[in-house]
Amino acid sequence: MDARKEVHTFVRVKPTANFAQDMIKFGPDNKTIDIYIKKDAKKGVVNNRQTDWSFRLDGVLHNTSQELAYETVAKKLVSEALIGYNGNLLLFLLF
Repeated sequence: MDARKEVHTFVRVKPTANFAQDMIKFGPDNKTIDIYIKKDAKKGVVNNRQTDWSFRLDGVLHNTSQELAYETVAKKLVSEALIGYNGNLLLFLLF
């Protein structure tokens, strides 16, 4: 293992029946995700709320299997933890 200390970020997106496909776009490189929200007409003509965001990540796992998600995100970390290196894996789940 190298001595570099890095933080890697991944997003795993599993589409559902209510998936907001018109609001979320994935970059062709599988490393960017763009989110767009339509302006709310009820807020008036002058509406300065942000309506779009773009994120650059180490990877976007769109509709991938559990096995591929593990291989991509956690396998190296788990292997190194088993030989004594420290590591953290933080997850956020939204159903």
